[in-house]
Formats: sequence, structure tokens, C-alpha cells
Amino acid sequence: MQDSFTLPIALTPKKTLLIGAGSVAKQKHIALKDSKWEVQIIAKAIKDSYFRNLNVEIGEIQDSLLQGFELVIDASGDEKLGTFLWEKRKKFGYLLNVVDNPKLCDFYFGAIARYQDLSVLVSTNGASPILAQSIRDKIARILPNSLEPLVAKLKKMRQNLKIDESKKEQIKTECKESLGKVFIIGCGPNSLQSLTLKALETFEILDVALLDNLIGKEIWNLLENLGVTCISVGKQKGKPSYTQEAINALMLKYAKEGKNVGRLKGGDPVIFGRVFEEGSFLKSHNIEVECVSGLSSSLNGALSSGITPTLRGVSAGVLIVSAHLRESVFHTEWLHYLKDSPYTLIVMMAYSFADKIVLNAKELGIPLSLPAAFISKVDSKEQKSIIGTLGQLEQMAKLCDKPAILILGKAVGECLCMPFEGQRIIL
Repeated sequence: MQDSFTLPIALTPKKTLLIGAGSVAKQKHIALKDSKWEVQIIAKAIKDSYFRNLNVEIGEIQDSLLQGFELVIDASGDEKLGTFLWEKRKKFGYLLNVVDNPKLCDFYFGAIARYQDLSVLVSTNGASPILAQSIRDKIARILPNSLEPLVAKLKKMRQNLKIDESKKEQIKTECKESLGKVFIIGCGPNSLQSLTLKALETFEILDVALLDNLIGKEIWNLLENLGVTCISVGKQKGKPSYTQEAINALMLKYAKEGKNVGRLKGGDPVIFGRVFEEGSFLKSHNIEVECVSGLSSSLNGALSSGITPTLRGVSAGVLIVSAHLRESVFHTEWLHYLKDSPYTLIVMMAYSFADKIVLNAKELGIPLSLPAAFISKVDSKEQKSIIGTLGQLEQMAKLCDKPAILILGKAVGECLCMPFEGQRIIL
């Protein structure tokens, strides 16, 4: 086939012959069926169960079978048949596509992302279908599902009204606003190595990222190298910081500009990550949201420090709690779970409240001899584990730094024989 180029045209359904009934033919048939084309199938044998309930003519290709078709797609894998069809195409007046043989093609299949009336086609002119599919999949993830009702609305408007210039500008604005999407991404405890593959893939399609303070420097650098605009919106006790309302407003602003917005959080968004506040706010403003889970420091810190929160015969489960409520107000409700508890407690944001935890635990009659561990700088070269008891929390806090998680329960004392990462100090 001679050099080709892609034409941005849409064809009405054509009478099509599909040759083959294997896995490759299945892909082509699905694409044709989605386009509502009339397809006749012929094959030597059915090789994929997909075709068992379809009308497939079993037989050999002969001249008489090629009459009347506008398109012929050969997915049989038979090289001799492909050559035969290529030689006959002018005689019978059909356009030919021999799968995976660009030299015997009048046209190629592109990779299509379809949203009812909206179709986005990616073509490499037969050079690499895999590349075209990969780009198609990335586009499909970027585009919000909310485009479908917008396309239907604009289609109806165009059919019924003459659109003047002022209306066109209004439509452009609405289209731009509809393209925005927010990704709420859990980025793990600290290091680049603890990111999920899905998080890494999502970074590649972001325009702007709003980052918490717990996001590691390696991740920040990666985003900047990818050309992502990075904005710190982290909250830090005792220092000026963004309010939740300000963060919500920023996400909405950038999404309305048609951007892909990343809201990056340390750990996992559902573990005290305010994902509900942000996700529900965005949904109320008709902004599409996708959440990407991450590795929580609560469990990563336990494992890397050698502590098994669920230990057979010692701990029947694990509870993950926060030491404070909104606006850093300490609360004591979670302390009740330490009384004769069969569970291990992992306490987030407890570092600054060590003295209050000891005081309130004593008042509640909780044994101060209960094994305890502060794990600081989880998933970093500076990770440190301080092992002691509930009554020693203030002393333990002075030996480590924040951010830190607190683990309380009998399992802490039973796991000292386990391997661990970083530095360990036992009081």
C-alpha cells in the first residue's frame, strides 16, 4: 500500500464482510457492531466462543461470495487469502483491510473512545495499533462521563436553532467547563516507591496538582518534571494554611478551566483524608471525580516497624483512629477501646497530644503498662521506632519527630522479634 494519511470523516454504515471467527475477528466485529454496521461473517471454523450465538457461514472464500460488499475485513490470519483478496478488490469494488498486514490494506482501523454521539479516534496509519489503543485508553480516562448529556444537549440545539456568534462563545465556555476533572489521589506514606501504579499513571495526565504537606519531595519533583503545576495547600498546626473551603474553591476553579486537577494526599484518602468533604463538594458542582487509593502510613508504618497489629492469639483486629477532631481539638472517645481490648489501636495525629493521652488514660483506669510504639517519618530514610509503654508516651515523643503514628496494644510487645526498618529505640 502507498503512503496514507488520516481523513477526519464519518461514514454511513457500509455492507461489510468479516472473514474469520477468532479473537482478532471478535475485536473487529465489536467495533463494527458499535457503529451499527451490517456485517456478514464467514470463516473456516469458529475459534472463539463469542461467535457461537452469531450467524457465521462456515466455508471457503470464493469469487461469488465477494460480490456486493463495500468493505472486506480479513481477520483469518491466512496470508494466501489476504493476497487473493487484495488482487480481487478492484474487480469487485470493495475496500480491503487485512489485519496486521498494512501492505494489503486500503484503510486501517483506528482506536476509538466512544461516548454515544461523541467519538475520539486515534490512528497511527497502521504503524502500531497497540500505541493507538494506549493513547485511546488515556484519552478515555481523561474525558469526563458528563460529556454525554452535553453532547445530546448541543445536538438538539444545533438541530433546532441557528447559532449566532454570541451563542457560540457561550457554548465554547460550557464545553471548556465540562472538560474539567478532579483526581483525588492517595500518594502513600512518603517515598516514590510506595506510589501505586495507578497513581503514577494519573500523574501523567494532570495539569495542576494541589499537594498536602505529607507528600514526599521525590513525588513533588516527579510532578514538576512531568510539567504539572504544583501548589502546596497543606495544613500545619500553628501555621497559616489553606482552609478546606479555600481548597474546595481552588479545585473548582481549575476544573472549570477545563483542567485535569490532582488533589494529592499522603497515605490513603479515606483514612482521615477529607475525601468526603472534597468529593461531595465537587459532585454538588457537577465536577467529575475519580479517587485513587494509596498505601496508608498506618499499616505501612506498622509493617515496616515490625509490628503486626493482627496477631493470632494476641490481637483480634486493628482499629485506626484519630487523636483529635476538627481544628486539632483533642478527644478521648477512642481511649475507651484500650480498656480490656482484644484489639490493637493505631492512632493518627497523636504526636502532639502525648501528655493528654497519658493523663486521660490514667483517669479512665487504663493500665499505663500497655505496650506502645511511636513510628516517625514512616517510609523514609529517617524512619524511627520508639518502643515503650502508654505511661512513657511523653518521653517517647521527645525521642522522635513528626509526622508519627502511635500503636497501642499487646501486639507491640509481642513483635519485638520481628525484622524492622530504620532505627529502633526500646525504653
